[in-house]
Amino acid sequence: MGSVLTLARKEIRQIFLSPIAYAFLFVFAFFMTFMFFRSFFLVQSISMAGFFDLMPMAYAIVIPGVTMRMWAEERKQGTLEYLMTSPIETWHIVLGKFIGGLSLVALCLVVTFLVPYTVGRYGDLDMGPVIGGYLGAVLMGGTCIAISMFLSAFTQDQVVSFLAGVAVLMALVLLGHPFISSEFGPGNWVGAMARTISPTTHFESIGRGVIDLRDIYYFVAMMGVFLYLNVRVIDLRRWK
Repeated sequence: MGSVLTLARKEIRQIFLSPIAYAFLFVFAFFMTFMFFRSFFLVQSISMAGFFDLMPMAYAIVIPGVTMRMWAEERKQGTLEYLMTSPIETWHIVLGKFIGGLSLVALCLVVTFLVPYTVGRYGDLDMGPVIGGYLGAVLMGGTCIAISMFLSAFTQDQVVSFLAGVAVLMALVLLGHPFISSEFGPGNWVGAMARTISPTTHFESIGRGVIDLRDIYYFVAMMGVFLYLNVRVIDLRRWK
């Protein structure tokens, strides 16, 4: 694990030496805070539900902006060839980059801790859904990073990587939205499948404060599958 942590620290340094990281932090924190409090003071309900409802859509837009450079930057600097010819195993490289990206997402969530603190000042805030919401946010963030990293491994163009990430994540998020899944009608297997596939469904379940192992398994399995596929794609390049 020593090489994984070394690569993760390298990735974190690269992320925070880039203005993209600070743009990510600002856009994410501003969007989430502004959009939540805009409706919070109108509804006057002591709840964080509206805040976490925004999370899947925000992730679908901003996370591809972080992952789009992970493989492209290595190619640009010529360090990807060095990594591929080094004795470091491919899964170490992929996992190091994943940990680096997840660290940025975790920092973004820490920045938003002022939101529940402020809401709690206005009344008795139920901390169960808040804790569940943040746990779900970390798990969903990891899943979105794994998917976007996998997509970015297919191209050297950061713009193409970003657009592909946004398109796929947005499609997955919208599959679990009521106005999409309800179109298939109650009991329809297509709607049920759409809700099962979508990370939005599992995120909302955890966000209610009820920790279901099936939801945890979904996120862990999704991260595992896409990180494994990412390793396979890089391995194919490695052996060419």
